[in-house]
Amino acid sequence: MDFLDKIVGVAPRPFSLTEAKFDQGTFYGRWRYFMDLVSPMSLFYSLDQAKDMKNLLERYKEGKAGSISDADLWKARQVVQSTFHPDTGEPILKAFRFSAFGPANVPIMIGMLLSKKTPFSIPFWQAVNQTYNVGFNYCNRSINSPFTTTQLAISYLLATSSSVIISMYLDKLITRRGGTSLFVRTLGPATAVAIAGCLNLMVIRYGELIEGIKVYDREGNTLGMSHIAANDGLSKTFAIRFCMQYPCCFWPVIMVGAMGKVGLYPHKGPGKIGAEVFVLCTTLYFVLTACFAAYPQILEKDKLEPHLVSPNKFYYNRGL
Repeated sequence: MDFLDKIVGVAPRPFSLTEAKFDQGTFYGRWRYFMDLVSPMSLFYSLDQAKDMKNLLERYKEGKAGSISDADLWKARQVVQSTFHPDTGEPILKAFRFSAFGPANVPIMIGMLLSKKTPFSIPFWQAVNQTYNVGFNYCNRSINSPFTTTQLAISYLLATSSSVIISMYLDKLITRRGGTSLFVRTLGPATAVAIAGCLNLMVIRYGELIEGIKVYDREGNTLGMSHIAANDGLSKTFAIRFCMQYPCCFWPVIMVGAMGKVGLYPHKGPGKIGAEVFVLCTTLYFVLTACFAAYPQILEKDKLEPHLVSPNKFYYNRGL
């Protein structure tokens, strides 16, 4: 993505272990943050290579890294953040890393959006999608805001059952009133995934509304727990999770239709599979990341609860 940075005229910041690579006060900076987060390139590094990079960052922190470029340090930080859990420091299963989110979701989205809609395929692909989501949530769970196995099971059952029921009902309703075109029938899966994702989010993170979340000052010092920050972070994440499903679900259908009209979309064989993968990759790596960039990952406020005092501003992670 360096070529795009040059075209836009945006340069990365000098390396930092705490600050983001690009200005998070701009949409482009936030979009680039999420592009790096989901980049599949990190998957090509072995665990031993990731450990070496982790050791490099430790040496840098201690001032013992020697002469090394900012570009190499940024690359090391990206691989380490993708490979190791931020709380435990343990490696995350490859299939459930952020860098694997795109490759794992391509076949799921092909099944949900571009396969033939049948009474079997609709609930099957909704179930597959929610199964992957619950595994992803579990492997990337926060140790500071843990959830139990019971919560995980409830989240899975609620999200899966709701997505299946809603998608089947909406598909019948839309077919009866709106027609049978692929574009129209995509509304059902999109709405089902949006509602299921929000239910999943509420089950997993409802504890934050009760206990609050940690807030920090500019230097990263913990200042306490805040309910206002929890409400703000969750509401923004809730809005993104719901709204992002529509551009992410309709964009592939729009692209397939446009490519078909100009003769660039094969109707069978390897060419069809290649076209579908291309369409879904652009959706996952450009449209999805643009949706996530609607709000900064680290939010800030001047005031929170009266008992919380900060020498500058309050900072907190809104979650994903």
